[in-house]
Amino acid sequence: MQNQQNQSNKSNKRKSCHILRHGMCFFGQYISSCCFSPVDQIDNQTPPLLCDLTGGESYSTDLLFERIEQYEKQFSEGGCPRECANCYHIEEKDWSDDDKKGKYIDYITITHFTKCSANCIYCSNNNTLQERKNNTYKIVPILNDLKEKGLIKKHCELHIGGGEFTIYDECDELLNSYAVNDFARVFVPTNAIKYSETLFQAMDKATTYIIVSLDCGSRKLYKRIKRVDAFDKVIENLTMYAKTKKSQDAIRLKYIILPTVNDSICEFKKFLRVAKKLKVQNLIIDIDARYARMNNWKIDDFYINLAKKMNNIAIKQGFITEFYSFFFQCEKGTTVKTYNLIEDFIESLKFKYFNKDSEKIISLYKNEKVFFNSK
Repeated sequence: MQNQQNQSNKSNKRKSCHILRHGMCFFGQYISSCCFSPVDQIDNQTPPLLCDLTGGESYSTDLLFERIEQYEKQFSEGGCPRECANCYHIEEKDWSDDDKKGKYIDYITITHFTKCSANCIYCSNNNTLQERKNNTYKIVPILNDLKEKGLIKKHCELHIGGGEFTIYDECDELLNSYAVNDFARVFVPTNAIKYSETLFQAMDKATTYIIVSLDCGSRKLYKRIKRVDAFDKVIENLTMYAKTKKSQDAIRLKYIILPTVNDSICEFKKFLRVAKKLKVQNLIIDIDARYARMNNWKIDDFYINLAKKMNNIAIKQGFITEFYSFFFQCEKGTTVKTYNLIEDFIESLKFKYFNKDSEKIISLYKNEKVFFNSK
């Protein structure tokens, strides 16, 4: 009897993805289920497409869930959507309980605007400030439609991407209408050049968190990395954000390691001194995405070891650290949290490492041309 039960449970298992089933990501020209698909990192294929706004399609919930069902059908038949191939978010398990819950959305990403008040040398949206677009369509009406139809779950997470959220024209409306009432958690990357009282209130009253990529601990290096002279203003605004009732948890300071720019323990210690002065406890350690991509997702041992040293120093000083995105080698038993299983991802794609790519990115940094569409 037990064997029959085990065989039944095994037969019910199949591959699928929670975010594919219940996620929405708003890009500039289309809506997809996510922004994680590894395919677009290989050959510019988009993540799983739900609505092609440039191809003449108009948004509707019927279209969204019809597309989700098409992708899910491929999984149920033992296949895998090409857009999801080798993605580390795919799980093999019994999805029958989730099937019974019906249609809903619980993971939303907004990244359809690129306008920003900084001009970071590592930004994927990097271009001249005048050429950056604020947004191409409105998000709030779509969220209102989903909410009215009961499709946004109370445990839904909202993740902001794209440009600088505090200058996005729907920022206040999104925070006032949704952050406090409709989302379990809201994650807002901000450069903190502009102080937003609405954002402060959302941090103070709701489960809204800000992530600030400071990347250094000095005004001189900040100006070089961000290409704006705003370090003092950022510290001033972070001091104000830190007055929120739950500042210890609501603010995360990020340090993106940039080869030949800030890849030193000395600079990281300056960063820690700033964090300590601000009484910020949560830190993020990452590495430049372009370096990782140009190295075919293989990070040099130097940077892995550097990140571990930074992590150990931070922990000894009482900080809580997270490795983001591209760091995947960390020792068990530490307070480090890894968000993406990149190690499995690399193994599954069997990427190869070419040292010439490493030399190429270093050359770009030395010439201050670290963005692909530089002029």
